[in-house]
Amino acid sequence: MRITPLAADSLGARSMATLVETPDVTILLDPAVRLGPYRYDLPPHPTEETRQKELWRRIKDAAKKADILTVSHYHYDHHNPDAPSIFRGKLAYLKDGKFHINRSQRERASAFVRALKKYPQEIQVADGNDADFGGAELTFSPAVPHGFNDELGYVVMARIAQGNEVFVHTGDVEGPPLKEHLGFLVDSDPTVLYVDGPMTHMPENYPEEYTRRSLTNLEHVVRSTRVKTLIIDHHLLRDRDWRKRLEPLASAVEDHDVSLVTAAEYARKAVDSLEANRDRLYGVEPKA
Repeated sequence: MRITPLAADSLGARSMATLVETPDVTILLDPAVRLGPYRYDLPPHPTEETRQKELWRRIKDAAKKADILTVSHYHYDHHNPDAPSIFRGKLAYLKDGKFHINRSQRERASAFVRALKKYPQEIQVADGNDADFGGAELTFSPAVPHGFNDELGYVVMARIAQGNEVFVHTGDVEGPPLKEHLGFLVDSDPTVLYVDGPMTHMPENYPEEYTRRSLTNLEHVVRSTRVKTLIIDHHLLRDRDWRKRLEPLASAVEDHDVSLVTAAEYARKAVDSLEANRDRLYGVEPKA
């Protein structure tokens, strides 16, 4: 199994787009990339805009060779409503647009499916679904909250297994802070786990309690599954102090010989979290 992070916050823009290639099927997860509209009261810097375009080209190229494209939920860094044609001839697995979904995402889902209809070979609801493709298994979680409650709606996590290798991609669970998130991760028994991490850059919206719960849950995953590579990115990489935030996991990953990396590091690239450093891009001295 070959796992390629195509775009990620550690690569310069909001995304968890990932290409998974197995001998039997190629799957593109959450094919989209976006920029945070405002950070430090500043709009995206031209450097970020250039990077977004570069990353989107990578996603479009990957879509051409994928057999399956999936959408975990309808935030714009996980699906691109302006590019339904990348689904042409593909099998599409989409978060259910009618059930376990909030109003905003229901409206986005409806518009997206209308625009999408003529392109895919077939559209399937992802929530709780599973399918076999030769020796590869694709399994989706039931809809779980986007974060520590359902205010932002629901997402589906994805599990891809081939032989003894198991890759799990969380989408936006913001942590994972809840038992519903943890249960699927432990049951999935991943060898490689890609999580979006707690939203520590917005403490006014994400209480410290849920950061602690998320890290405790990840420690439980490390100690009770076969995971050997833990990729943490997305929300967490919007915090300049993300490395310090991960210190509570140090003992568990060391004890179990787990590699703890960002998406950029997994891809053997330098971490380049542009949004977290937008003030510096503009030449503004960071506040203490």
